Amino acid sequence: MSDRPLTRKYARVERERRFLVSKLPPELEGAPFKRLRDCFVRGTHLRLRQVESPEGEVVVVKLGQKIVDPEAPLDPRRRQMTTIYLPAGEAAALPLDGLRAVKRRYHLSEQGWTFCVDVWEAPSAVAGLILAEVECPSDAELDAVALPAWAEREVTEDSSYSSIELVSR
Repeated sequence: MSDRPLTRKYARVERERRFLVSKLPPELEGAPFKRLRDCFVRGTHLRLRQVESPEGEVVVVKLGQKIVDPEAPLDPRRRQMTTIYLPAGEAAALPLDGLRAVKRRYHLSEQGWTFCVDVWEAPSAVAGLILAEVECPSDAELDAVALPAWAEREVTEDSSYSSIELVSR
């Protein structure tokens, strides 16, 4: 029965670094953004994310699971990510109990990579917080990313800046 394994690998390795930003970089003032509405399902590693236009039109809905990468369990830059894209109606049918977050996401090209710059709107305990993240396909490329001039410091290894910790405050 080797042609019907009990598990299949649908996840991808996400290689990411995160940075604390004191103020929105000037080139993003008035720039287009997407609004992210997240629900972190209690007691799981699941997140339901609704991506909206600034006017509130739903662009995409996705159910994701982010866990420690079994091949690098001590590396906070690496996670195993699985995503299922859902029609909005199916997502609305899910009876989810969870912690909620809302943030504006901007994109900024620098060093040959796209940085996502998130301005947190909710929960109120972290409203106004700005974090940036960058993803790269390899560890070597991730290591080569320099601290952007507009970032205060790197917070990849500080778990208090993980999304689940921020929404739990």
